[in-house]
Amino acid sequence: MCPRKIDRFLGWTVRGIASVVGILVVIITGFLIIESLPILDEIGILAFLTDASWSPAQGFYNLTPMLVGTLLVVTGAVVLAAPVGILSALFCHYYAPPFLASFYRRLLELMAGFPGVIYGLWGLVVLVPLINRLHPPGTSLLAGILML
Repeated sequence: MCPRKIDRFLGWTVRGIASVVGILVVIITGFLIIESLPILDEIGILAFLTDASWSPAQGFYNLTPMLVGTLLVVTGAVVLAAPVGILSALFCHYYAPPFLASFYRRLLELMAGFPGVIYGLWGLVVLVPLINRLHPPGTSLLAGILML
């Protein structure tokens, strides 16, 4: 086959796979919404966000602390990582000697290849006990921010 036909075939194959993935995302989202409607009808969205505590067995579903904690961790991680990332990119591109810049890029590519679960496990095994020793408790926003 000529390269043009192969490109066309691969293009349609990728479009087909992307369409299937998109349809699966819509199906999963629809399933989650449909399955969550009975409990939301029973307790209401306001109670789901503002109950006294998180205790599903007793019918309490306070989701607000989880949402606020997630936003705080993400904000802290971005505030910490953005300057470090920008400054290291500037150093690597403009100031580092070529051999050091090449080494640094390869190190970052290697680190990007590790699954996030590995970093999370490292944080749980190493970082959380270290933070606990320095400033208890170890399982804190700081540990989440540093791991992200």
